[in-house]
Amino acid sequence: MTELTINQMQPKLVSQLTQVIAHGQLAHGYLLAGAEGVGKVQLAQWLALRLFCRTLTEAGQPCRQCAECQRIITGNHPDVVVIQPEGQSIKVADIRYLKSEVAKSGMESSQRIFVIEAAETLTASAANSLLKFLEEPAPNVYALLCTQNKNLILPTILSRLQVIDLPALPLAMVKKQFEAAGILPATAQLLAHLTSDLAEAQEMLTDDWLTQTTSKLTNWAQKVAQQDLESFVLVQTQLLPLLADRQQQTRGLTLIGLWFQDLLNIRYGLTDELCFESSRPQLQSISQNMTVTQLVSQVQAVLTAQRALTQNISCQNVLESLTLKLIG
Repeated sequence: MTELTINQMQPKLVSQLTQVIAHGQLAHGYLLAGAEGVGKVQLAQWLALRLFCRTLTEAGQPCRQCAECQRIITGNHPDVVVIQPEGQSIKVADIRYLKSEVAKSGMESSQRIFVIEAAETLTASAANSLLKFLEEPAPNVYALLCTQNKNLILPTILSRLQVIDLPALPLAMVKKQFEAAGILPATAQLLAHLTSDLAEAQEMLTDDWLTQTTSKLTNWAQKVAQQDLESFVLVQTQLLPLLADRQQQTRGLTLIGLWFQDLLNIRYGLTDELCFESSRPQLQSISQNMTVTQLVSQVQAVLTAQRALTQNISCQNVLESLTLKLIG
């Protein structure tokens, strides 16, 4: 079994929430915020399991075996409603459906749980409709919103929820999970810096995307180190074809950042676990020919480029500007 349990991913949060529930202090609404793969949806499901389980363990954990637990796990419990984006967003019709469900009494118990995944995709009208629901919470009704970016949630919604920030998983744990799924150690090491989510990691391996992208990026980066103007041409001829959408572009900029992070780590003798392990000789050669000041300046340039990408500047402009900055 390669999937991590929520008890493995977020043991402190599970322990804290166990105590909160035991003392009857569970709030009516929570925002579970964190990167992909850190356990947001799993924590929401755990809360549902904990509230509905009929045979809790001695440690106060859901048994995951009783009929109630099994129906939640399989998505068939009538009092646990999960809302996910249809396409790119959660629309007002989805929130209307949620409200209609709230209006009903619990089908089999006095409590109901609503989970909204990817809450940052709520349309403006859907968010405003949800706000009215949160302003007047029904008794024994719990709302759990999951998001990768709490900054995209309306402040008025945030003010009505308790925010739980899920910390990143330890790299060693993520790498071990990836290796258990059959991913080679060197690849798992690199992927662990890109995501904590196994499904997302496997997606990046589809059609050999990660291998091709790292190969092209490595070639570009070596041209940059040589201050070769061909690196500017490579942006359009080799990099952009592999960075077709915003998600791939973000990953590409992250990979560039990891390359320059490796260069800086080598300079300081931190060479045990490089992200680009297969390029160790090239990284060592480049790092030895640069000063610490130059390396730090390049890392700062990459960070600036990553921020620019989040400001809706085109990926081509971002990469071309970065290239000129690095070779200039």
